[in-house]
Amino acid sequence: MDYKGIKFETKMVGYHDKRELIKATGQDYVPTIVNDGQVVTYSSIPDFLEQLHAHPTIYPDGTKALTKAIEDWAHYRLEEIVWRYAVADFPKTFKDDLERWVFIEIQELKRGPLQALEARRPEFKADMENHFQIVEDMLKDHRFLVAEKPSLADFAVFGAVNPLIYSGNEFSDKFAKLRSWYEFIDRL
Repeated sequence: MDYKGIKFETKMVGYHDKRELIKATGQDYVPTIVNDGQVVTYSSIPDFLEQLHAHPTIYPDGTKALTKAIEDWAHYRLEEIVWRYAVADFPKTFKDDLERWVFIEIQELKRGPLQALEARRPEFKADMENHFQIVEDMLKDHRFLVAEKPSLADFAVFGAVNPLIYSGNEFSDKFAKLRSWYEFIDRL
């Protein structure tokens, strides 16, 4: 939305209390857009934004199919791989004790004890870095992932790798292009 120059208001949704989100949207997943009473959920957001404000496009140079395929990979594969590695570091990011406790409870129900995940970090790091290498290779001769301008692919991969940085971790030095690209997209 920033990239497209669309003004918006962000409402933070606590990990431990999604009642306001559910009341406003009928569901509990973020991100969700509410625009003039219309609820737009995650998978519909890119096309909704394109209809709302076509320029700049997030599908430059006829890349819609490719960017959507990369978005799908980023959301359903890469993001989970990054989460597995970073999840044990997330409790320290919460300022609210109740929210931290709920986060840990939910994550441990889904993934198992955080201590066990911490013990598997070398394995998770190797898997994550194999996937980071894919992105690094995509950036070998290009500033962005699929075109000469930012696309949905860039924003989706950014969102998928962001948990690594948000949790206090960093990119390995062997991913210099990925780090530079990430910092540029973050500034957008």
